This record gives sequence, structure tokens and C-alpha cells, in this order.
Amino acid sequence: MNTRMFWKRVKFYIRERGYTQKETAKACGFSYATFRNWMCKDLNPPLMYANKISKFLGVSLVYLISGQGNDYVSRTNEKVLLLLKEAESNMKKIRRN
Repeated sequence: MNTRMFWKRVKFYIRERGYTQKETAKACGFSYATFRNWMCKDLNPPLMYANKISKFLGVSLVYLISGQGNDYVSRTNEKVLLLLKEAESNMKKIRRN
């Protein structure tokens, strides 16, 4: 695995989804310090945790590792996230009125 590219993809999807690195680490069940250490040192996370990261971000593990493969999950989640953001915005407008 090219760990530098793995973490580059992870960082991209964290930003894309509007999460923080702390939120990502917590949601995946490990400490932020551990997560930062892996990223800063370009270390391979244990496969179990790499899988948790991919599931949380809605991207296939194969895609995060290789940059290839079916990114269908990612594209579908992007559409869902856009719809959720739109719904959240509409709810805020309704609450103001």
C-alpha cells in the first residue's frame, strides 16, 4: 500500500464530507492521537481500522488503498450528503420563520 496516497485520499474525503480528523477518529473507535500519528508518519493503519475509516467515509477500502476500483459507494454517499445538507438548510429556514 502506498501509505502517502492512502492518507491523501482519507484527508480528501474527510474534508469532502465536512468532518474533522477528531470526529473521524472517534467515529472509527480510536484516539485522535493515534490517528494523527498514523497520518503524520505515513504509517499503515491496521487493516481493521483502515476498513472502519473507509466505511465511515463511505468509500471502498480498495479505493482508499489503490485509488482504483468501484467508487460507487462514494458517489452515492455524496448525493445523499448533498440532500441532507439541503434538508438541513431548509429546516433552519423553517425554524427561523
